[in-house]
Amino acid sequence: VWADPRLSQFVPRRQLDARARRREKAPDEEYNWLNEAKLASRLNLAGVSVQTGAHGQREGLGEHWELWMMQAGGMSNLQALRVATLNGARALGMDKDLGSLEPGKLADLLVLDADPLTDIKNSRTIRYTVANGRVFDAQTMDQIAPVAKKRPPLFFALPGGESGGGHTNDATGHED
Repeated sequence: VWADPRLSQFVPRRQLDARARRREKAPDEEYNWLNEAKLASRLNLAGVSVQTGAHGQREGLGEHWELWMMQAGGMSNLQALRVATLNGARALGMDKDLGSLEPGKLADLLVLDADPLTDIKNSRTIRYTVANGRVFDAQTMDQIAPVAKKRPPLFFALPGGESGGGHTNDATGHED
């Protein structure tokens, strides 16, 4: 995770290292994710509503990992995608507005370079992010439509940003 080029672009190195590097060995009983994924798959097949639920780990990667875990536990790629989208919207009572692409629904979405129905890990091939009618290049997060706008530098890309520096209140780095 700490070597992911996209993640490294948006997260300060020391924060990424501190939160993503772990010992590589643990007792077998601590690797329970596959058992949980198999249980989720069985529940889903039995008609129980299953949803993904990452908790913000690693700036969006957690949701991809949840999606991949559902597939690894026995769900088809389509079932896993439904668990990550429409099922969550239904569970929140928001499926009339969210969770699928249909006329009249809100259309925040990701445009992918590769089909996740072919390989679930293609969920990470994000080319564009569309949010609130604005289109962003997913590599840079520069807005490309309806008006092109370059993303301001993130705090850690500013002079002194990685070293802790002062609090800033804008993209120029002016201190509060």
